Amino acid sequence: MAAEGLLAEYPELRPFVLPNVRLTGVRIGAGAYGSVEEVAVPGAICAAKKIHDIFLDRSEIPAAEIRRATAQFVRECQLMSTLGHPNIVKFLGVAFFPGSRLPALVMERLLTSLHDLLDPETDPPPPPNTPKPFFPLSLKCSILHNVACGLAYLHERSPPVIHRDLSARNVLLNSGMVAKIVDLGVARIVPRMRTAATMTKGPGASVYMPPEASAPAKSNAQKSKYDASIDVFSLGVVSIFTIGEVFPCDPVTGTYLDEETGLLVARTELQRRAEYMRHVNGQLRACGQLRGDHPLIRLIQQCLHNGPHKRPSIREVLRLLEEARAGARDSGWEEVQAAQTQPRNQSSERDLQSRVQELQQQLQQQLQSRNQENADLQSSNQELHSRNQAKDRELAEARQQLRRKEEELARQGAELTRAEETIRREQQQLRQKEEQLRSSEALVADFQKTLQQRDSEPTQRTKTQSSLLPTAVPHSTQVNIKPRKLTVQCHRKKTAPCENDERIFNN
Repeated sequence: MAAEGLLAEYPELRPFVLPNVRLTGVRIGAGAYGSVEEVAVPGAICAAKKIHDIFLDRSEIPAAEIRRATAQFVRECQLMSTLGHPNIVKFLGVAFFPGSRLPALVMERLLTSLHDLLDPETDPPPPPNTPKPFFPLSLKCSILHNVACGLAYLHERSPPVIHRDLSARNVLLNSGMVAKIVDLGVARIVPRMRTAATMTKGPGASVYMPPEASAPAKSNAQKSKYDASIDVFSLGVVSIFTIGEVFPCDPVTGTYLDEETGLLVARTELQRRAEYMRHVNGQLRACGQLRGDHPLIRLIQQCLHNGPHKRPSIREVLRLLEEARAGARDSGWEEVQAAQTQPRNQSSERDLQSRVQELQQQLQQQLQSRNQENADLQSSNQELHSRNQAKDRELAEARQQLRRKEEELARQGAELTRAEETIRREQQQLRQKEEQLRSSEALVADFQKTLQQRDSEPTQRTKTQSSLLPTAVPHSTQVNIKPRKLTVQCHRKKTAPCENDERIFNN
């Protein structure tokens, strides 16, 4: 789905898709945006450059950054598909691998880079005072000539192509020590009707860049402008490294204090790299060719000129390199070098082949070491993944227990609410009964008052009854008045019986 989606967005890539491409598991190198992996195609072992997985796995990467990297990759594919030169790495096509939304650029597999040839990074490092391998001056001139031929092919295209990131790491060598330019990811096609390309971002490594590429713009609206002379400047720095065999780290600052005037004076780019030029002079002296007008000295001086328009054209660079290569063959430097290195260098060809085999062994060891590191990293990732899964399970169980406790608390809360409601109802009923009791007590009190009033009336009533009796009875009739027993009961709740609960009145 990812491949089809990308091909639908960039249909120009469809003709370049290679079938049956398989990763071997060997990582050749890594850059800012991608890594270079070894791949197997039918009948050959090649190299594939693909975008880092960070652009696929990390959600915090902005979409604009992903689109920019994708567009840069597509531009490199389109550019390399139109190139065909023995000093440009051959482009074979693109391939899609599982788990990747972006394709890989497949190219020919080369032996090593110019940087690793001259300054190999061995693990462990060699013992102190170990003699460096011998590289003939003719070989160095041939490598620089190959690079210049590749640049001439790019600059003389219509429209011209500026590499913008030429360095010793972007110059690869095959087993025959033929140099080829690689990594055109930041290459810029100059429009036909313009003499300079306008760049919004600086090009490659600062140590290889001229002053016009590293100088900041005076305003946001002003952008840096430079042309193919930037590659000529970078070639001059590559020449210092190739001839002097010392990697040119960032040079000293661009100004110095003039002791006579007391003013800060700007250094030229050549003056800033004077320390590394001494290594160039030392190598030329070892070959018996140290002189001020040597073609390589003139080449470096002209390429490192501060003014872009004062640097030589790529054709002038080729002429100086051809002159230097011819002088290296005719000067008899081989005999001088052989006398200094006997018996180690009896044959430069055999020494070169031995160096190539040594590089191959070192490369194989580095690849094995990286494979082991990748395996260890994968094992660590699996262990970490297992730990994370166990922690996730524990967290899920803890959450489930928490939910159960919350449900239990909710049930207890509901029961407590119901109990409180029952208590409120019982309290209300109790209040009602208390009201009834108070009413009953009031009635009893009233009744007691009534009884007390009646207790005070018997004497008066007897007198009244006596006065009402007839004085004589006309007939001899005897009237019997029987006493009646009047019983009055007073009901009280849980109280002692009243003393006047029962009273007898005689009528």
